[in-house]
Amino acid sequence: MQSMKTGYFPVVAPSAEQFSTRHVSILRSQPTPTSSKKRPTPALQWRVKSSELEEVDPMTGEIISGTSMGFLAPSSIDVGGFTWAYRTADVNPKEATPDKLPVLCLHGIGSSSYSYRNVIRLLGTAGHTTIALDFLGHGASSKPTSSFDYSSESYIASLNQAIDALPLNKPFVLIVHGYILGQVALLWAARNQDKVAKLVIFNTPLSLKSKLRPELAAYKAPLAFMRPKPDAYFDAANFNAAGSPYAMQRKDADAYAAAYDNDPAASAVIYRTMEAIDFSTLLSEVNEEYYSWKNPALMIHGGADSFLDLKLVLDWLETKRTCIQMATGIEAKVGHMPHEDFAEGVTPAIVKFIQEA
Repeated sequence: MQSMKTGYFPVVAPSAEQFSTRHVSILRSQPTPTSSKKRPTPALQWRVKSSELEEVDPMTGEIISGTSMGFLAPSSIDVGGFTWAYRTADVNPKEATPDKLPVLCLHGIGSSSYSYRNVIRLLGTAGHTTIALDFLGHGASSKPTSSFDYSSESYIASLNQAIDALPLNKPFVLIVHGYILGQVALLWAARNQDKVAKLVIFNTPLSLKSKLRPELAAYKAPLAFMRPKPDAYFDAANFNAAGSPYAMQRKDADAYAAAYDNDPAASAVIYRTMEAIDFSTLLSEVNEEYYSWKNPALMIHGGADSFLDLKLVLDWLETKRTCIQMATGIEAKVGHMPHEDFAEGVTPAIVKFIQEA
């Protein structure tokens, strides 16, 4: 990789004490979705509706229900006939200045805004207004069953409506991550460069040689009987825990599973999205659009990702403009979701990038 495309954004490695309190055991196999409508490994099954639960931080004892740290995003907007849920965090008034760019965080398929809960808190501390949005069909957002076709173009059009309605000044910094919806977010950004001041890309498939991770590839099996059924439960707990060098806390796994435990329509969304979108075509569209990307962009790649090969990312980067940089000097061992594995380690790199002139 040419040096002109490389920026140095050091990331601090976590201490053993931090990891010992933050990463405890959860089953991290990578099963294909089951045909059962019930959660296959219930562990801490929800006994009442999420709205009736009072979530408590196990470390501080503080109630976190209805906050940016809760299982489900507490805020929402209604636009285009759908409800879009989002979470935000308090902004430190001592650090907030008019010149500090706001930030929007978008997740990949099968995940939610919960993955950014620590990043938005840290960015708020640094003085940045930050919103993490739940895509349609995910988290606490609407999960339409007949009025939305889950194609990439429908996702992009609806996302554009939601972004225009969010209480977020423009232009802003966009952070994206993950499969399918990560590419959707990148396509929206490429078509709306006037709204995106800077772009941060966590582990997201970009190379035309990228393959679907096993759980998603199952939906594209060549024979119909090998594919998950339309009502198959999507195991979001293991889906979000996989690809990391660390085990995930049980409470975090339950947070990712909450939408799927509470509403069968959430699992149906995964099926319909994978049915509607061709992954190779999506990659080709992103690849073509980013030949003309002009705004500053930073790629932060978790090197311990078991799904995405760093070499493919670097090969893709070599074909693009030098305004897209790769973060180097990353000491923290993070995997497919760097922002979930160690937000305290990767957020300083983001802050440095978005605050530099």
